[in-house]
Amino acid sequence: MRVLFVGNQGNTGYRMVKWLLDTGVDAKLIIPYNSGRERSLPEWEDPSLENNYPEWILTYRENRYPYLFLNSSLRKTARHYDLVLVTGFHVLPALKLRKPLIFLPVGRDLSQMPFWSGKLVDELQSWLYRSRVKNLSLILTEQEDCIWAARLLGVGSKIRRFPFLIDIHKINKNVNRELEERLKEKYRSYDWIFLNPSRKNLDPDRKDYKGSEKLLNAYKKFLTEHQDTKVLMISGLHGLHIDEYTNMVKKLGLENHIEFTGHLSLPELYAFYTLDHLIVFDQFIENLNTLGGVQREALAMGCPVVSSTDIGSREFIVNYGPECPLIPAFDENEILNAMKQVTDFSSEEIRQYKADSKAWAFHYLHYASRMDEFTGLLKEAVNIFHSHK
Repeated sequence: MRVLFVGNQGNTGYRMVKWLLDTGVDAKLIIPYNSGRERSLPEWEDPSLENNYPEWILTYRENRYPYLFLNSSLRKTARHYDLVLVTGFHVLPALKLRKPLIFLPVGRDLSQMPFWSGKLVDELQSWLYRSRVKNLSLILTEQEDCIWAARLLGVGSKIRRFPFLIDIHKINKNVNRELEERLKEKYRSYDWIFLNPSRKNLDPDRKDYKGSEKLLNAYKKFLTEHQDTKVLMISGLHGLHIDEYTNMVKKLGLENHIEFTGHLSLPELYAFYTLDHLIVFDQFIENLNTLGGVQREALAMGCPVVSSTDIGSREFIVNYGPECPLIPAFDENEILNAMKQVTDFSSEEIRQYKADSKAWAFHYLHYASRMDEFTGLLKEAVNIFHSHK
């Protein structure tokens, strides 16, 4: 089977094609070199690839109106493949390819784009999406908003619950070792480091709300009740409501207990994950039954993770399996209790948690552990396409 992956939102295509090649599948990635989306280029994940793509990464020049017209280079390339995978907004032109097509949505590309309205270009794109969406063979996602969007679009039967996977070996190789040594020296006098790398989006009416204010309030209470515990929170200072967040920090009197950092690159983030006394506090929203990238990779490196993920839900267990070591917390009191729980761990309990977390992640999140399952879905998509011709 020859597989072509179109687009590279969040470097999903780059990772997936590498994994398919590792398992013996003939696969290539094709991306527009002029899209202007820096974070969706392979060199964002691996800087050594800049101006040095391997033969399995193809490029083409994107049209001025890529969603309206199918690029001729993309059409000609796709002819030589048995199956097309796609992620991100490239799904719209890919839906014009007469091929078995699997969509791996990353969020707005399925939950919002088909329903855009207002501006003429948005109306056109959403209409084209709804007109073409029936051409999908399968949709692979564990995100509930994407599942409901697919149902609203009349293609709910094409959903297969399947999570985004990770390469645990590469994560460990990709640690910024120089930064790791600096962090260990800088923070060695602390009992615990709380890391909150998520965006500071404080509007609960928005879909990208992160609940950072709940974490701050819980942290204030923890410090009041545990004055003998030397703890520091490191908070990513990026998102939609930076000023509101920093004002809240000052109002709570937390200036001396929080250190701000910018939007960490993956090697930098992984360097933090190597700290033995680090606890990750991700996001605290409602109805979260999936793992985000921060959570997946932190668990893979053995970090205790606290977030509002319902690990006991049927949907979560279908996606990821049972006994996930993540610690669920949804409101301020539950976040506070999680802080107390983990900081009360003995050295032996922390070592055991790390070992259990790494083992769980290897079994349920590492790509090599689930590639047979994934390639089975590829074959299913091909069969579905040919059965409807």
